[in-house]
Amino acid sequence: MKKIILGLALIGWLTACSSDSYKLSGKLDDVKTGSVHLKKIGPMGLVDVDTAPLTEGAFTFEGKIEHPELFLLFYENNRTPVAFFLENAKITITGSSENLEEAVVKGSKLSTIFEKFNKEVPHQEKVERMREEFFIAQSTGDEAAMESIMADMQVIVEDQQKYYREFVKNNNNNVVGAFLALNMAQALEFEELEELAVSFEKSLKNHPYVEQLKEILEPMKAQMAIEAALALGNEAPGFTLIDLNGNEVSLDAFRGKYVFVDFWAGWCRPCRMENPILKKAYERFGGENFEIISVSLDRTEEEWRKAVAEDALTWTNLHDPMGMTAETYAVQSIPNTWLLDKDGKIINKQLRGEQLIEVLESLLN
Repeated sequence: MKKIILGLALIGWLTACSSDSYKLSGKLDDVKTGSVHLKKIGPMGLVDVDTAPLTEGAFTFEGKIEHPELFLLFYENNRTPVAFFLENAKITITGSSENLEEAVVKGSKLSTIFEKFNKEVPHQEKVERMREEFFIAQSTGDEAAMESIMADMQVIVEDQQKYYREFVKNNNNNVVGAFLALNMAQALEFEELEELAVSFEKSLKNHPYVEQLKEILEPMKAQMAIEAALALGNEAPGFTLIDLNGNEVSLDAFRGKYVFVDFWAGWCRPCRMENPILKKAYERFGGENFEIISVSLDRTEEEWRKAVAEDALTWTNLHDPMGMTAETYAVQSIPNTWLLDKDGKIINKQLRGEQLIEVLESLLN
């Protein structure tokens, strides 16, 4: 959600611009000398492209680009630029060095699309008023007013997100839509993002924004495959790790028992708070039909052994210092737990506290 809001703020700057080359010229009406700096927004941040001197406030850039993309024009060290799409066309920028974000960009067909987008973002004036009201409430410590404003803001954000999505889908044949899609990609579900990438590729094949969308999809596909493999009813991924005695221990060795796999670490306070519950469970159910396997993600053997000794953990303790097994189980936070049946299939996930005792009672009694 935060990314969407930041994206909307950035997009408020945008306007855009076709021939074999571009000529970008302009004039700043409040300065005579100095220089303007043309920068490009790349995947890793701003990239310096060119610098031009001012002559009586006027400047000119000339060149050629393969694809229209988002560029920023700065005056000297001013932090706020004018943002626009640079295309192979004749483009002009006029404005004030002190207020470049409101400069006028002409000569671009894409500017009309951006103007439409910016003008129709819902609740813009209301958001500004609410920000002022929130700062006042914050300064006076009015918690009730702050909560009320945040609740209203949530509704507005949802409306803006809906507008954003609809605008992108209606502009899936131009670079403006592709840029917006890239900006909101992390907030989209996989299926929605994949559908957008396919639609953009039809009209903007090989464009950097489309390629970046596809790059974002790849780890999402991999994550989905992992999650599908870890669905309830599937066989849990096998692993072999070292125990406290230096022996290799395999998950397969516990077939025929219910197994509770607990990913934890000595530095993880919530994990340590769960250990008394695990001790209770092991005292009641451990043995022929049930085993606990605690997989430590501590970086060093010393830290792992120290935590095991302090908490007096008497069941199977294994060490995964590089997190390889944790990655196989898509562990992103700990404690992270898995309950397996006697055939090694996943029957429950993320059991915590007394809930574990209740589930084990229903299985083993």
